[in-house]
Amino acid sequence: MSLTYGIISMVSLILIGVCFAVDRKRDILLLLMFISVFVCNLGHFLVSIAPNIDFALNANRLAYLGQVFLPFFLLMMILNLCNIKYKKRLPICLSVASFAMLIVAGSPGILQWYYKSASLVITGGVSQIIREYGPLHIVYYIYLFGYFLSTLCVVIFAIYKKKVVSKLHVTFLLSAILCNTVIWIVEQFLPRGFEFLTASYIMTELFILLLYGILQEYSLINQKEITLKSNTSQNKGDNTSEKISFGEINGRELFSTAEIDKIFSNCDALSELTNREREVVKCILENKPRKKIAEELYVTESTIKKYTSSVYKKLTVNNRMELFAKLKNYIG
Repeated sequence: MSLTYGIISMVSLILIGVCFAVDRKRDILLLLMFISVFVCNLGHFLVSIAPNIDFALNANRLAYLGQVFLPFFLLMMILNLCNIKYKKRLPICLSVASFAMLIVAGSPGILQWYYKSASLVITGGVSQIIREYGPLHIVYYIYLFGYFLSTLCVVIFAIYKKKVVSKLHVTFLLSAILCNTVIWIVEQFLPRGFEFLTASYIMTELFILLLYGILQEYSLINQKEITLKSNTSQNKGDNTSEKISFGEINGRELFSTAEIDKIFSNCDALSELTNREREVVKCILENKPRKKIAEELYVTESTIKKYTSSVYKKLTVNNRMELFAKLKNYIG
């Protein structure tokens, strides 16, 4: 058993490195999710080799550190991945709730809120905590179920609003969520000889890595929606191959970072664009040439042409100058 936990922990550590290789955009939430899985699995491994109850309880706290924050990072990551807007205070509130849950879950050995009692049993060289649950243990079940349900609702909402990329996109997200949910529910009715969620977390990471790899490598976002008409429009007015040096637009210099943030906050039309299209718009507002945009987004220049003409069509403009003139009104 200890060997199994050790292998799972090592795989979790390796997957952090794989995450760096696959996620070219360096999504901090994705990285934190992978680190949480490693911390959780490392904690379970340390429990399995614990020489005494104090060591085991500290290792158990480490495992809960990963388990408590993992669903938080996963939910926030899927919100961003599905291009769903949320209030800025949401991650703050969820972080506070996660810290509170961690304090409760880490109380065994100090208070009897979470475990009424805990003892260590070593069988065949494998340590296991024998616990009697306290009155607040149900809170952890509610906490996990709330996150699983919220994440599932986010994916369903994204499907309804057509914010997902493809059927493959939907399949990966739903599979990852339902897999963890089913394993967690089944685990509650099985003897606690092994934490099956440690293995399901690895499966979730693989699902997410595969999803990110497909989206970034093949640039699936919105390509199927780009029509021949948008390509024709691009040929007429797209000047993204070269950097535009237009001086001022109605007395205003090229947009600063703060101004770009205001535009994205105030312009509702931009929220209707895909995540990749908004990235292209941001680069255009920064007055970057098409070649530079393609390099930053790890796609070809022809793909940027398609994204650009799709953006122009949705925002009813024909070129960069018209785009600048239209969006400057949202600076306020």
